[in-house]
Amino acid sequence: MRTLFIAVALLVMLPVASACDVCGCSIGGNYFGILPQFHRHFVGLRWSEQSFQSAHSRNAAEAGHFDSDESFRTVDLLGRFYPFRRVQMLVLMPYHDFRRLEGGQTTHTQGLGDASIMAGYILLDTGDSLGRKWQHTLTLNGGVKLPTGDHNRTSPEGKLLHPNLQSGSGTTDFMLAATYTLRRGAWGFTADALGRLNTTNRQHDYRFGNRISGSAKAFYWKNMGRFTFLPNAGVFADAAQTNTGDRDFMEGTGGAIALATAGLDVYMGRFSAGFTFQQPFWQHLGDGKVHSRNRWMATLNYIF
Repeated sequence: MRTLFIAVALLVMLPVASACDVCGCSIGGNYFGILPQFHRHFVGLRWSEQSFQSAHSRNAAEAGHFDSDESFRTVDLLGRFYPFRRVQMLVLMPYHDFRRLEGGQTTHTQGLGDASIMAGYILLDTGDSLGRKWQHTLTLNGGVKLPTGDHNRTSPEGKLLHPNLQSGSGTTDFMLAATYTLRRGAWGFTADALGRLNTTNRQHDYRFGNRISGSAKAFYWKNMGRFTFLPNAGVFADAAQTNTGDRDFMEGTGGAIALATAGLDVYMGRFSAGFTFQQPFWQHLGDGKVHSRNRWMATLNYIF
């Protein structure tokens, strides 16, 4: 049963938002979710989408009068590799497609984003202990987000677009995460936390606020012939400080959000596929001027 002893890991992508002064802000750090078959390599693709509505005042937002709509779609190439038994490497390369509609005009950007690399050490692993009813893993991860994406996109008039419509941040940022997994029989529980320290884009005098994210999920696995099904449900929360630097890009940033999550992963041989849906149940984004809609994520992995 070792290959079904699931671990969860987090990677945060570029915080994405809109191009106006007050704009939809994807402060939720995207994460790998429940990863396939602990202690095995994999490569995969992940499709995710988030959307927001933004207003230029809190009262307008509370009344449901929004000035812009933003959608953020990303395809990630991701993988996990084990150079040593207790050491894992997690890598992610995103491709972003961002759209913002305001006043009948659409702003659209797309391109490769910032690559992320994390190294993890497995401090605790009782997956091989067949005599144990309760099985545990505990992993610490540290990583870096590299400035591989474009951060100099401009409007047709030559004005620099908001940093949250750029494919990259132009900064090198640092991450630290902890992941814990508990399983007994077919039932399991995972919890994780991740902190991210952002640096300043000195070319444009801008810095994304530092952030902290966490999630907790319960899961159940069921073998049915050639297939294994793993439904899961839980919560995800994320909080970010207000951005600093250029005042034109500070308003309506920062805040916190909590989402209920539900998903299903299916395994067959060397392949796995999954879908996760997230529903906000509490949020205070951009000083109350930003409203997050539902989010979803789909994955396809090859395990080797």
